[in-house]
Amino acid sequence: MANSQTQFCARVAEVLANGGHDVTMLFVTHLSDFKTDVKIPKGVKSYHLDAFIEGITKESIEKEQSAMIFKDTGLKDMPAMMAMFGRFGKMLQEGCRAVIRNKEFMKWLENEKFDVAYAYIYSTCPIGLIHTAKIPSWVWLNSGPLMDYVAETTGVPIIPSYVPPVMMESHDVMGFVFRTKSFIGHFLMTLFHRKMSSDAETQIFREELNDPSFPHTMDIGAKCPLIIVNSNELYDLPRPTLAKVVNIGGLGVGFDSAKPLTGEFKTISETGKGMIVFSFGSVAAAHEMPLEWKNAILDAFSSLPDYQFVMRYLGTDLNDRLPKNVHLSKWLPQKDLLLHNKTKAFISHGGYNSMQEAISAGVPLVTIALFGDQPKNAQIAKKHGFAVNIQKGTISKETIVEALKEVLENDSYKQKVSRLSAMVRVQPMKPAERLLKWSEFLAEFKTLDNLEPAGQKLNFFQYHSLDVIGFLFTVIFLVFYIFYRILRALVRCCCCRKSHEKKKTE
Repeated sequence: MANSQTQFCARVAEVLANGGHDVTMLFVTHLSDFKTDVKIPKGVKSYHLDAFIEGITKESIEKEQSAMIFKDTGLKDMPAMMAMFGRFGKMLQEGCRAVIRNKEFMKWLENEKFDVAYAYIYSTCPIGLIHTAKIPSWVWLNSGPLMDYVAETTGVPIIPSYVPPVMMESHDVMGFVFRTKSFIGHFLMTLFHRKMSSDAETQIFREELNDPSFPHTMDIGAKCPLIIVNSNELYDLPRPTLAKVVNIGGLGVGFDSAKPLTGEFKTISETGKGMIVFSFGSVAAAHEMPLEWKNAILDAFSSLPDYQFVMRYLGTDLNDRLPKNVHLSKWLPQKDLLLHNKTKAFISHGGYNSMQEAISAGVPLVTIALFGDQPKNAQIAKKHGFAVNIQKGTISKETIVEALKEVLENDSYKQKVSRLSAMVRVQPMKPAERLLKWSEFLAEFKTLDNLEPAGQKLNFFQYHSLDVIGFLFTVIFLVFYIFYRILRALVRCCCCRKSHEKKKTE
């Protein structure tokens, strides 16, 4: 998917290997022009499998994505967005088909006799592969927080009134309109994933294996014994959960592993009041920003000459007009920069990994959320009081300067992120320890049926007790109705008796 997501998987593999386990990372490449620069950890084996999709390249995907993520999208853009997601889904589906058809790989996967497999969360194809290879146990793994469709499939409680969908720009305090959006969003996201991924991939397994009885991948997913996510209870939104959901947020981020800055970065750090780091992560390319954004950013940075701005930027179009306090680089030692004592703020796209790095380093955020879960992440950071959010549709020199001055001059942002950083630093159980202990526990017992909630077997009416509520309302209605009829009969009886006595008197 992206180098940041591959890096997270590599960190998981490294922890398991350091724990004395035999670990193999499987790299499946769907795009012929994509190469990851993530290094395979020491002691970890790797298996590389090409499953190229004809007509789709990394360059074409990035170009299409850039056309969408840097604009303030609305309803008019929905057809284009749906088409883009459709092509992405098609890529995953055809990639899955290519993997299944690779008999050499399928034989290898079964013959290796793995004890536990880790299935990345974007596609249900890995679930089907695990089932086909008869691997006795598996983990659903994500480099971000718990995905909506995984929660719904495995029985994790979803309460739309204060648990917004992953892709919705909101935190957990919502008014009526946002609660309505949340309710609809949860339903649509689960339905969308089923149509885009699991239904099609299930059919692919049935066709390629010539097995009409092959179980639906979501039925396999419902029996998932363990879910490991790159989240943390201390800064994610509080929500109902299950014991099978294990949070390892901050894995490999590190607090004390920063290296001293060298070369140009060292020189920059020794100049002015401090540094401000700018990065849109490994997916969004900053050089693809609209010209208006570039002008606004450079004008804003030049108006704060006391600070040095370090930008991750792959293009060369700005080289001839850079302000003296702006420095571009195709690569940043991001962790080392954030942990440096001269770094005062981090301008980010709001990616989950970037948010965690800011928390770990104790650096306030200015977020420009672009797509996906980033708007929600930005709202989480804002709720915790260590971020100022700039909406895509409001990018200007003034809004950027205003946001930067707010986090630079208002000490509360630094205080709140520093407190959160201290909490994460001394949390009772470290992410690596959680990962290793739960993985070893699962490897020993294979299945964890005792962690499966009965709620996932209930239908909608049973789960929400609508049948019980309906029954109780009916009983209450009947009681009141019977009481009303009795009272009415008594009143009529009394009235009739009085009328009869009156006639008798006359």
